[in-house]
Amino acid sequence: MSYDPSNKIQNYVHNVDTSFTKKVISTSVEYYPGTEITYTPMSNASKVIYECNLQVSADPDAAATYLNTRLQYSDDNGSSWNDINGTKLFEGSNSGTSYDQRWGIFYWIFSLDTWSGERKLRLAGRSQSTSREGTLGRSYNANATEGVGSCPHVSIYSVM
Repeated sequence: MSYDPSNKIQNYVHNVDTSFTKKVISTSVEYYPGTEITYTPMSNASKVIYECNLQVSADPDAAATYLNTRLQYSDDNGSSWNDINGTKLFEGSNSGTSYDQRWGIFYWIFSLDTWSGERKLRLAGRSQSTSREGTLGRSYNANATEGVGSCPHVSIYSVM
């Protein structure tokens, strides 16, 4: 027996921000660049799934990064933003000085109650403290050079 999810996932949208540049996240809540997407769910959807992956490094604070991320929405085309209840996260690592532990891909998946009409969604957050900041989109390349890193990949879809 096989399961065919093709009729359960509809209105799939994928966005990649190739103009993204790295950004240090400070102690004030701020937008994670490249994570914003505009979406209208299918009228008979039971849930909406928002997914985002983005490279994060412990820079500028050695191997210590603690971010406080949350998913936000706007119903007024981005004039104001609201945190979505149940989406605030405390994530990161204080895993020593190894370079292998200073770089990683964060992958966020949120299962949301559906809504009617158009809505903008985005990730935002802050660092735990000035000694626990992180940098979005900073990479360390195979040839021992630093690069811009992976740009954000955002997917959103309706679950029927």
